[in-house]
Amino acid sequence: MGTTTFEISESVDGAIHEPSASSRQGKIRNQWLFGLGVGKRHWMTLLLCIGIFNIYTLRICLSIAIVAMVEPTARPAATNSSSTNWTSSLNGTTEPPGTSPLRQDICPAPEGLNAVQAPAQTNSPRFAWDSQVQGTILGSYFYGYIAGQIPGGWLSRRFGGKLPFGLGILIAGILTALSPVAATYHYGALVALRIVEGLATAVCYPAMHHLLARWSPSRERTRMSSLVNCGSTIGNVIVFAVSGFIGDYLGWESIFYVYSGITGLWFVFFQLFVHNTPAEHPSITDAEMILITGSTKRVRRGDARPMVSVPWRRILTALPVWAIFLSHFGHTWGTYTLQTNLPNYMRNILNFQLSANGIFSALPYLAQWVFGLSSAYASDYLRHRNLMSTTNVRKMFNTLANVIPTAALIAVGYVDCDWATAVTLLTIGNGFAGLTQSSFIVNGLDLSLVYASTIFSVSNTFANVPGIVSPYTVGLITAGPDGQTIANWRIIFYLSGGIRMFTAILYAIFASGDVQPWNYPDGEGETVAVNQGK
Repeated sequence: MGTTTFEISESVDGAIHEPSASSRQGKIRNQWLFGLGVGKRHWMTLLLCIGIFNIYTLRICLSIAIVAMVEPTARPAATNSSSTNWTSSLNGTTEPPGTSPLRQDICPAPEGLNAVQAPAQTNSPRFAWDSQVQGTILGSYFYGYIAGQIPGGWLSRRFGGKLPFGLGILIAGILTALSPVAATYHYGALVALRIVEGLATAVCYPAMHHLLARWSPSRERTRMSSLVNCGSTIGNVIVFAVSGFIGDYLGWESIFYVYSGITGLWFVFFQLFVHNTPAEHPSITDAEMILITGSTKRVRRGDARPMVSVPWRRILTALPVWAIFLSHFGHTWGTYTLQTNLPNYMRNILNFQLSANGIFSALPYLAQWVFGLSSAYASDYLRHRNLMSTTNVRKMFNTLANVIPTAALIAVGYVDCDWATAVTLLTIGNGFAGLTQSSFIVNGLDLSLVYASTIFSVSNTFANVPGIVSPYTVGLITAGPDGQTIANWRIIFYLSGGIRMFTAILYAIFASGDVQPWNYPDGEGETVAVNQGK
C-alpha cells in the first residue's frame, strides 16, 4: 500500500523523538498528490473532506428543494402570466411589453437562460408556505446545531473524534431521507426533524478538529484543515449546481434521497479506514508515526492521554479566543444569508428558473473552493519560510476574506437587473470569503491543540446563531406581496456587510497565532505541545 516516503537519520529506540526543523526541511519528502507517497493521514483527510461535504449537502439541499416545494401563489409573482409547466410557473416570464423592468422592483427573466424547460409536471406535492414559514423551516436546523456544539466537544474528548463524526453524519443522512414524509405531514414535523438533524451534525466539527489535532504535522496543519473544510464549499457547489436538475426531472423528493444515499456509502468507508489516532492505526508506517507524533511530542506509540479538565475560565477570558468567536460569527452571518437565501434571491429578484438558479448559485462556492485551497498553501508557505508570522498571516487573510466580500455584496444591490454583473460580484465576493480557511477557522489549532475541539465547539455555538436569525430576518424584510424587491435586498446586504466588517476589525486587533499558556494541562508544559509557528 502506498505510504509517504521519508528519510530519517534519528535513532528509533522505542521512543519518538521530535526531528529538528532543519532536519524535517531537508530530509522529509512529503507528497500531497494522489499516487505514490500517500500516507494514512492523507486518506483520513480525504474521508473527513467527504464527510464535511455530506454535512453541507444534507444541510443545504432544503434551500434548493424549498423553491420547488412551495406553491407559486405563496411567492410574489414577477408577472401576471402563468404556465402549465411547473418549472415555468416557478420562474415567471419576461415583463409585458411597455412595462418597466423594475415593476415591483423585480427583474424580467434573463433572455435565453430560462429557455430550457423541464419535462412534464411531476406528481410532487406543493405547500402554501409564506416567506416567514419558509424562514422558520430553513432556520430550524440551527436550533439543534447550536445546542449540540459544546456537548460535541465533550464527546470528542471522551470517545475520540471518529465515533461522533461518523455517527452524527449517518443519523443526519437518515433524517434527510425522511424529510419528504415530514413535510407532507405538516411543516412543524419538518421543523422538528431539522432540529434533530442539526443536533446530530453539531458534534461533527468539534470531532473533526479533534482528529486533525492528532493527525496533522505542524508543517501541514493549514493545508490539512483547509482540504477538509473545502468539503463544505464543494458541497455548496454540488448542491446548487445539481439539485435543480434533480428536482426538475425526478421531483423535489429525490433531492433528499440522493444526498442521503451518498452519505450512507461514505459511512462504510469512513468506519473501515479512519482511526482516532496514528497509534491506533494498524498499518501506519514508523516513518509517518515519527512525522506526526514527533511534531506533537507524544512519547510512545501506545501511549493514551487521560481526559483532562478544561480550563474554561482561562479559555473564555483569552482575547485571541474571543477574536475567533466574533470573526466566526460575522463570517457565518454573511455565509448563511447567502447559503439559505441565495436561491430565493436568484428566483424572486433575478428571475432565474430552478435549473439556471442552481447553476448560478453554485458559481460563488466554486470560487470559494479555489480561493480557500490556494490560501492554505500560501499560508503554510509564508509561515514556514518565515516571511510572515502566524499571527499576521491569520489577520491578513481574515481581513481580505471580509473587506472584499462586503464591498461586492453591497455593490450587488446597485446593479439592478444586470444579472451578469450581479453573479460576477457574488462569485468574486464569495471567492475571497474562502480565505477564511487560513484565518479564524484554523486559528484554534494555533492557540491550542489540546483544546482545539473545545474552542471550536464554543466558537461554532456563537457562529451558528445567524443560522437561525438570518433566515428569519430575511423573511421579515421580504414578507408580504411587495417584500421581494431590490430595495429590501439592499437592506439585507448592508446588514450582512456591516456585521461582517465590525467583527473583522475586532479580529485584526485581538487575534493571535501564538500557543497559549493554558494549552499545557497540569503543568506538563511542552511535553504535550505541538511545534506551532508564530
